[in-house]
Amino acid sequence: MPVKAGDFWQQQWTVPGETESNNLTIRPLRESDKARFFHAYMTSQKWLYKKLGWSWPSEKSTLEQNSTMVNYHLEQAAEKTAFTYIVIDKSDSSIVGAVYMVPVAPERQEQSGISRNAYNAEVSWWLLESAVDNNLHNDLFSLLTRWLGESWPWRQVMFPVSDNNATALQLLESSEARYIGRNLDTQEKYFSYAISRK
Repeated sequence: MPVKAGDFWQQQWTVPGETESNNLTIRPLRESDKARFFHAYMTSQKWLYKKLGWSWPSEKSTLEQNSTMVNYHLEQAAEKTAFTYIVIDKSDSSIVGAVYMVPVAPERQEQSGISRNAYNAEVSWWLLESAVDNNLHNDLFSLLTRWLGESWPWRQVMFPVSDNNATALQLLESSEARYIGRNLDTQEKYFSYAISRK
C-alpha cells in the first residue's frame, strides 16, 4: 500500500531493526538497557536539560522514574505508536544518545500552523556532551538520514529542535532539511525533511 502523508504506521510495514556506521550503532531500546540508559543521560544532565528544552532530564530524575519511562517507550514500540532507539559508540559500546520517532503532535498545527497531514513523523534525538565534543553529531545525522531513506517507509518527516540546541540547528541548517517555522512559546524551530529513496 502506498505511503500516505500523515500515516505514522501501517500494519503491513516492518519496523527497522538497527543500523550502523563506522563509529555508531542505532538500535531499539531494550529492557536490559535501563540502568545504562539512565547513567548515560545523567552524565550530561545539566547540559541536556538546557539544550533540549524538554524539561528533561531533571536533576531529580531517579532510576525508578527512568524504569517507568523506558517501560512506556517499550509499550509504544510494541504497539507501534512510537519508536525509541539508543545510539551506541562502537569504540567502547557505551550509550551516547537516543533517537525518537513519534507521530506529529496535534498542537503543531494549532500553535504553528504546520499541517500534521504533511508529515509521517517527528524525529528528534539527543547526544551526550562528550559525544558532541567528539564530533559524533555529524556521524549521527548522516547515519540517521541515510537510514530514513533506506529502511523507513515514510516520505516526509519533521525535525523539531529547541532554539538552545545550537549543534542540532547547525546540522539542520546546513542539510537538505527546510526550515518551516517556529513556536515562540516553546522556543522551538521546525524543519521539514523529504526522504529520498535509493
